[in-house]
Amino acid sequence: MNDLGPVLPANWYLLGLARDLAAGAIISGTIGDRDLVLYRGRQGGAPVALAAHCAHMGCHLGGGVVQGEALRCPLHYRLIGPDGRFAGGKDRPLQQPSYPLREFMGGLFVYLGDPATAPDLDQFGIAGNAVCYAGEHDFPIPWQWLVANGLDIEHLAAVHDRQLLDPPSLEIQGSDQLTVRYRTRPQKAGISDLIMARLAKDGVHGTIRTLRGSMILVETRVGQRQTFILMSFCPQGSGGTRIRGLVGVRGPDTVLNRIYARIARTLFKSFLYKDLGVLERIAWHGPTQVDGLGDEFMQQICAFFRSLPHA
Repeated sequence: MNDLGPVLPANWYLLGLARDLAAGAIISGTIGDRDLVLYRGRQGGAPVALAAHCAHMGCHLGGGVVQGEALRCPLHYRLIGPDGRFAGGKDRPLQQPSYPLREFMGGLFVYLGDPATAPDLDQFGIAGNAVCYAGEHDFPIPWQWLVANGLDIEHLAAVHDRQLLDPPSLEIQGSDQLTVRYRTRPQKAGISDLIMARLAKDGVHGTIRTLRGSMILVETRVGQRQTFILMSFCPQGSGGTRIRGLVGVRGPDTVLNRIYARIARTLFKSFLYKDLGVLERIAWHGPTQVDGLGDEFMQQICAFFRSLPHA
């Protein structure tokens, strides 16, 4: 925990792309203080997520071999099944910690926390659309600072040169979700802003929804075109954050919509990269005084972060 809540909230985290985990393949990853291995059985079935260090004697399983539907430890050749159970004889009582793992929108999402409390990713309502991978970027700051920055309406107007056309709104749904809605107009003359301004006759309609803090869905409507980016904020052991994302266009998964998704990825990245200089060497904290709607929102956002469960 820190003064803005859990360092590693109980949540789904995007570890990579499903297409990169072929049958018989193993990949390793780290989220916060959790070292993980992901593998797929030889028959190409559902992927599996396990704690990376063998429960027997601590060997890292990333150097193992997939044998049938089980993972063989490289140190003593113990076989670990997809449910984490060790196979055979005296090893049968051993249990390797396992984690819920889901293929969603072409990504591999692992859940850290009590599996009984895992929220349903389908609630985002974005499955079945054209999607492309946005890549990943490392920031040397906690996830809370990054997500708070993304939800900062005053920052949107100042750094991103957006004129607010209507008063923004903030809504907290239960204990898991917080949503900010806004309508803006680009003010600068950059290429991406000119494109947006030309397409957005009635403004850019935006919604930012955060699930358990460390995942956010940004949805944008420009004219009749609706795009989104789903970003997973993965805490790192160094105290920093690795962001991975999926960008999509609402509509059938056609070749044309995949092209639109790649265009949307370029526009989203152009928008987000404006933050890089601002966030460098920042020592973020909540507002020290409340002066307007933006500060009121930020107080609610900070309280929401502090209420989240730890993984």
